This record gives sequence, structure tokens and C-alpha cells, in this order.
Amino acid sequence: MTDTANIKRQFLNSLKRGTGEAYLLVRENPKIDFSNHTIKGVLNIYAYDGQSEGDRAKYIFDIISISNHQDKIRKAVLQGLATEQDDTWNLTHLFALAKLYAQQNDTEVKQAIYDRFLNNTIEGSDWVGAYEILELDGLNGLFYVAEKFGKHIEQNPDDWQDDWIIKRFQEENKKIKVSEELKKKAETNKFIHIYLDNIKRTKASQGNHRTKSTKYKDIIDEVLNSKPFISFRKKRNLTDEEINQVAKQLIDETNKSNIEKLLDIFDFYKFPYDSQIILDLAKQKRTSNNRIVENAIDALKQLTSKEIRNFAMDKIQTVKNPIDYLEILVSNYKSGDYKLLFEIVNKTNNEHKIEQLAGIYSNIYKVNKTKECKEPLEILYNKMNCATVPEDNCYVKQKG
Repeated sequence: MTDTANIKRQFLNSLKRGTGEAYLLVRENPKIDFSNHTIKGVLNIYAYDGQSEGDRAKYIFDIISISNHQDKIRKAVLQGLATEQDDTWNLTHLFALAKLYAQQNDTEVKQAIYDRFLNNTIEGSDWVGAYEILELDGLNGLFYVAEKFGKHIEQNPDDWQDDWIIKRFQEENKKIKVSEELKKKAETNKFIHIYLDNIKRTKASQGNHRTKSTKYKDIIDEVLNSKPFISFRKKRNLTDEEINQVAKQLIDETNKSNIEKLLDIFDFYKFPYDSQIILDLAKQKRTSNNRIVENAIDALKQLTSKEIRNFAMDKIQTVKNPIDYLEILVSNYKSGDYKLLFEIVNKTNNEHKIEQLAGIYSNIYKVNKTKECKEPLEILYNKMNCATVPEDNCYVKQKG
């Protein structure tokens, strides 16, 4: 196998894992054509779990940005966006990638986003592309999404829609009275009127025909009674009010199974009340009967206090598997902690644990961008066969 073939194989291996080595290989080998392998990363998300990991658009876009074959790859983006029919998460990845082109004033790709939305939909995934349109065009984008759904409903009267797109847009645009703007627009746009009426019927149906699997009276009901657990999409799109409701319920809750479920929400959101509540749960004795301790530790990475830091440092230095507690340092890192991070890197040889460390160290560095904090990540990078350093920090070797 030639050196070029070896480098391409190495590139594709890195690309599939979503690691920084792929970017470095393109940058350091400008005479090698990586475009065919890059296109594989355009058309396939290559995530272990596309739903939980999200898209890799920024990662791929950064690689494309230094390619000598950008036109070829761009055409593949357009083709993939127009034709993907098999995998929802590949399609979300393509929409997210196309959005990055559109944000650089690529009008053709932007039009392709609009053209694909709600056309040739994958079953159960009619929502795909809505986020990108809202991000690109704000309220006018919402009008377009609402109108497109209205046209779809007119042709498919048995379809039903809820208001989660509207709620999410309102949460992210607090200065806009979204419902009022939609109602006003619906007075002159029959398709938006159809869409809003459908949402009303859906809500009425939920009230009259609640099913345990999908219809809930409020967020607490949904968190506690979803089987087997609340959907990832819902969990990642809670409003501030819903987060507060969950937090208040957690404070008052005594049922251990419910505590476990409520805590799981704060892996994504900062617990809005006294952090000592979460710390006390993390200090409980672990048990195989529930994941209260594990979920509480995950929640601590969002919180900052002297007590939380002391807890983390004690555990990191004394327990058999310190990796479980390292992510608490994301919000509790202090100057000098790099020495401890160095020590853990030097003691770790298991490939799976090295990959865990890469993600954790990247998250720590992302929030604490100092030279000393970067050094353990660089050592970890050099120790790995293929540098598993996520998106925003996968190029730390090249940056000063």
C-alpha cells in the first residue's frame, strides 16, 4: 500500500470517528485528493447514535473549508440533501451542513434547504429541516414552515401537528410575540390558518384521548411516566419554565425512581436552585437499584461551588476510576489542575478510556481555554492512535 493510500485510509478512519486527525491530514497533505472520502462524511453522519450525538456539520464543514475540491464536495451536499431517503440522522446532518453554506451567503444551497423541507419526507421525520429554516430566517422562516405544514395538512387531512416548533422558537426569541404574529399572518394566509387549526385539534385530542405513551398533562408527568424514558428530542428542548418545574419537583420528590428520572434532565441543563441539593445526592452510596448517584454526578458538571470542587478533587484522587468524576471540572477547573490531568493521562492505556478522556478533556478546555489546560489534551492527542478530540477543540495541536 502506497503512502498516499495509507494516509487516505487514516483520514477515513479519523473521519468516521469524528476526530481531529482528519483535519490535520488534509491541512498537511495539500496534494492528496481527499474529496471522495470527505463526501462519505457529507452523506453519512458516522455517529454511534445519531440521535444522541447530533450532527457533525461543523466538523465536516471545517474539513471542507481547507479542501482543494470544494466545488465537488458542495455538489455532493446538494445532491445528498435532495435525495436522502433512508436515514433521518443523515438527513439532519445534511440540513445542518447546508445551513452553514447558507450562512455564508450561498443562495443556491439555502434554496435547496427550503425545497427539501417537507418534500419526500422520511416517515416520522417531517420536522427535519425546520430548525435550519428558523435559524436562517427567524420569524419569516417560521411563517414559511407554518405555511408548508399547512399545505401538507391540506393534502393529508389525517396528519396532526403539535406546537413544539412554535414553542422552541418563542423560547429562543423572547422579544417576539410569536403566537400573535402567527395569528395575524393566518388572517391572510389560509395555509398558516390550517396549520394553527390542526395544532388546536391536536391539543384537544390529547386532552380527550390521552395515551400513556405520548400524551402528558405537563412536563413532570412526561418525565416520570414516559416509557422507557422521556424522548431525547423533548429533553433537549425544554423551556425555562419546564426546567424550573422539574427542579422544584426534584426538591420535593421522595420516590427514588422518580428522583433518578428528574435528575437525568440536569445532564443538559443547569439546576436552577441550591447546588448543594445535587451534591448531596451525588454523595449518596451507589446502588445497583438506581442511577441517582450517577445522574447527580452528571448534573454537577453544570454547577460551580467550592464544595463541588472539593468533592470532585477528593474523588478523582482516591477512587479506582476517576474518569467518572472528571467532567465536574468543566465548571470547577482551577489553575494547576493540569498536573492532575497529566497524571491521569499517563496512567491510562485502555483505548476506550482514552477516548472517554478525550471527550472530557475537550469539554474542560472548551470552558477553560488556557495554555496549561490545553497541555494535557495535547499529550492525550499524541498518545492516541487516532486523535479522538471533538469538533470545537480537535485542532488544538495547530493553535497556539
